[in-house]
Amino acid sequence: MLGRTSCIALLAWALQQPAQAATLGPVDANTTLWRLALAARPDEQVTMPQVIYALWQHNPAAFRDQNLHYLLKGAQLKVPSREQMLATPAEQAHQWYYGELAKQQLPTRLAAAQPAKPEPVATAPEPEVAVAVPQPIRPPAQPAKPVATTPRPAPSPAVTPAQAPQVASSTSRLQQELGFEQRFFASRGLAAAERSPQLLSYRALWSYEDASRKHQLNLEPYLRWHRADSDSNLVDLQQAYWRYIGDGWEFKAGIDTLFWGVTESQHLVDVLNQSDLVAGVELEAKLGQPMLQLRRSGNAGTLDLFVLPYFRERLFPSPQGRLSPPLPVNHDLAWYESSSGKHNLDFALRYSQRFAGLDLGLSFFSGNNREPVLVPTANAGLRPLYYQMEQYGLDLSWVQGDWLWKLESIYRRSGPFDYVAATGGFEYTRVGVFGQSWDLGWIAEYQYDSRGKAATLPGQNDLFFGWRLALNDIAGTEFLFGVLQDLDQRQSRSIKLEGALRLTDSLRLSLNGWLFQSNNPQDALFWLRRDDYLALQLTYFF
Repeated sequence: MLGRTSCIALLAWALQQPAQAATLGPVDANTTLWRLALAARPDEQVTMPQVIYALWQHNPAAFRDQNLHYLLKGAQLKVPSREQMLATPAEQAHQWYYGELAKQQLPTRLAAAQPAKPEPVATAPEPEVAVAVPQPIRPPAQPAKPVATTPRPAPSPAVTPAQAPQVASSTSRLQQELGFEQRFFASRGLAAAERSPQLLSYRALWSYEDASRKHQLNLEPYLRWHRADSDSNLVDLQQAYWRYIGDGWEFKAGIDTLFWGVTESQHLVDVLNQSDLVAGVELEAKLGQPMLQLRRSGNAGTLDLFVLPYFRERLFPSPQGRLSPPLPVNHDLAWYESSSGKHNLDFALRYSQRFAGLDLGLSFFSGNNREPVLVPTANAGLRPLYYQMEQYGLDLSWVQGDWLWKLESIYRRSGPFDYVAATGGFEYTRVGVFGQSWDLGWIAEYQYDSRGKAATLPGQNDLFFGWRLALNDIAGTEFLFGVLQDLDQRQSRSIKLEGALRLTDSLRLSLNGWLFQSNNPQDALFWLRRDDYLALQLTYFF
């Protein structure tokens, strides 16, 4: 079993390896530029056209005659940094991207017996798709969440490569968004909470990159106001860091929000940032985490070392805020196993590597457990206990044509628990369903936890199945419907619905719904049984 000493030894080994930037490829007959861009995309705040433009800009030798639609067979593409992708404003990247699409008459479906040309490799839509007119390249199955956080402008006139946006000597940009969310609950809560609360939010992202492209600054404040629950109000810094990019290595200092994981139904290996329970029971929203990060990239893979000097407690809504524990959580009574409390020096390590269609991640974490144990107190409240923990994680995704196989597994030691958990399954995407340009994905995942009924979250022996529908229209309309069924208790299940579409160039509508069913007081879903809800959110980007 690896310990902290072994992990440090692994870091020392990686630092001695030849330093090279992360790469994608080599390109073969089944490679599409969209699939490469999905693999290179760091997060949903970077639009796909920004990723595609950065790949095209930083890999001129990989494209025949600088033609976006033709990758050279055998080419390997250098992955630009996140800041290099964001250096081109989203609007300019979209204008260039749609202009390139307008210049290329996409091919219709090839006959089944027609052999594929060895060179060049087309990077327009997947060869199975029949396309009569130019339109955005359609994505295949993907582990990323379907709802983008940046609106997609309408197509504009063609722009030649010579007119493509050029990187200035130094760049800075500011993006802002305002959100209004209206939640509708099917019934009053256990604490007689109201049925239709509103939430307001504001987010800004300012970034700066100097002329040398070695120094970057990022600042992302986030504010939230909940009309019915002051405990759900939040003032947070999602990002506030300085990054230096060297030759094959990077160093970051400040606050950031990072994500680990590949599965849809839950994210076992994702332990760096604290979860924001107010934002959703799926635990996907995170709080900013102070950190020092050192990254080393080379032929042997990418190794990230994290030192986390400060701990963020989990934010719980009060019973009036809904989607909360049955009793109020008293944060003033928080207990830590570490004598250093919030200032315990946490440590994390992650190694990642790509092998053709397989992405592999190995991780280690030692420090305060992000998930507290809630213990009842004498005054009808809950006291959060934060034990120390060690976690060893594995995540991998394997692309095989229209199939995407996914697995996350952990071994964790924390307080009274010493257990193994895993989530694994597949996503199969059918392109061009119902005679339309729509993509339909089938998702199935199994969740296992060796603690059984003693598990603190659902997923000890559960099956998740769902469907993802992408209309591939200019509005970016997408929906996800999923059911998580407990295999031990037939009456215990949760059902979720997600969707989003762009109403205008700067206005996006999202929906999120949950239905909870349980009749067992020992079930983790039991305290949510009266919190079925549908939420509509309007987000204005400017």
